[in-house]
Amino acid sequence: MKRVFASFIVFFLASLSCVVAAGGRSLEEIKRTREIRVCLSPIHPSVCSAQPEGCRDNCQFSGPTYDAAAAFVSSLGDDIVPRFIRVSWDEQFFNKAGVTVREASYTPEFLASDRCDLYPSNLAKNEWRLNKMDFVTMFPNRKMVIVKRSEKDRFKTPADLAGKTAAVVKDTSHHAWLEQQNRGAFSGRPVTIRVMSMEDSLGAVNRGEADFTMMDSDAAIWAIRHEYGDADMAFAVGAADEIGWAFRKEDKDLQDAVRVFFEQQRSHVDSALNRIWQKYYSMSLTDFVRLVSSISE
Repeated sequence: MKRVFASFIVFFLASLSCVVAAGGRSLEEIKRTREIRVCLSPIHPSVCSAQPEGCRDNCQFSGPTYDAAAAFVSSLGDDIVPRFIRVSWDEQFFNKAGVTVREASYTPEFLASDRCDLYPSNLAKNEWRLNKMDFVTMFPNRKMVIVKRSEKDRFKTPADLAGKTAAVVKDTSHHAWLEQQNRGAFSGRPVTIRVMSMEDSLGAVNRGEADFTMMDSDAAIWAIRHEYGDADMAFAVGAADEIGWAFRKEDKDLQDAVRVFFEQQRSHVDSALNRIWQKYYSMSLTDFVRLVSSISE
């Protein structure tokens, strides 16, 4: 009887270890398997792009986030091979049922399973996401209101957004901010929110189909310089926040490795990240941080 009980305990513990191993992967596991699974969301070229159009598997990635993630993987050693996986923006927050529940606490399914080790696609750290993931900050951020340059005189303060039409990406921090304002400051004249992709949002503003869109500081600089010269930043809204990479809460060792990487990269003028930012934004990451930090509340 004792042998049967002992066998049961061994079987139970072995089964439990398999369950734990299946739920995401630590830096130790990444180094053991020599593979890191980087899930990218090509929400906009200022983040990254994926080819061929509409690809799901075997995508060819390019852009600043892809380059930054590749630089981090290189810092782990030549024997770690990155596996880049495409996910849609909202999939990053899905639960097991394939839906995002902002008010619930859970580990997003792609992180909870062994599909993704990290999300590096420039996610804003906010309260509802912190119920699901931990973040390592890459740079400070302001939410920028983007309007057509010829309409800029109509937009002086956040109050000027009331009653207007906005085009934003679903489940972004901008979407959440607008919904919050519609429940509060804009409740008398709520903003009409049209949910669409970031590129479609910019196009809608450019064509006059929406009054404004909202973008993070880095994306706004990129879009105005490279994509829509007729658009302009009107002002920043909300408090300063932080943009970074997201992880399972349990994976502290992986978070620490990324944190050290960011700190080292920001402290050297000719670092890989500073060169990447110079390439895409015509300024180093260090200079960008100074610029955003100077934007008043």
